[in-house]
Amino acid sequence: MATAGVGYRFKDVPMTPTFWAYYDCASGDNSPNIGRANTFNQLFPFGHYYFGWADQVGRQNIQDFNLHMYVYPTKWLTAWVQYHSFWLATNKDALYSAGGNAIRRYATGKAGSHIGQEVDVVMNFHLTKHADLLVGYSYLYGGEFLRNTARATGSVNTSLFYMQMNYRW
Repeated sequence: MATAGVGYRFKDVPMTPTFWAYYDCASGDNSPNIGRANTFNQLFPFGHYYFGWADQVGRQNIQDFNLHMYVYPTKWLTAWVQYHSFWLATNKDALYSAGGNAIRRYATGKAGSHIGQEVDVVMNFHLTKHADLLVGYSYLYGGEFLRNTARATGSVNTSLFYMQMNYRW
């Protein structure tokens, strides 16, 4: 597993925009049925923080090119947008969830490798020095792998709206 990223913060520009570009890769297994696993084991999965807020993809058998943009319009608001393009590292291995479970597999590897693209829009409202309100929306546009492994009633695209209140004392 490896991650590489580069970013820049424009500190003398209104709203102090910050941009990041990352590439994440975690190994998969070309021969998953021979008794020896070569898929990266993420051990302690950490949800949406790395692979999108919809939590449909985990750090196993994955390649992810992603872009992030953060802006700070006021002292009480942080807003950001993330874009992810997901690909299987190995076509014969599975797509793993954020929790590390294999959720879709095509044993011959002929279902394709492009999982899809996800866009996340998140806003964090700093209400008081103790309270924050996080509001966001995520949408995963399914790629060829999700389309080819979906059952007749299975979904290809995923969307998620979320709201979280955080209180610290």
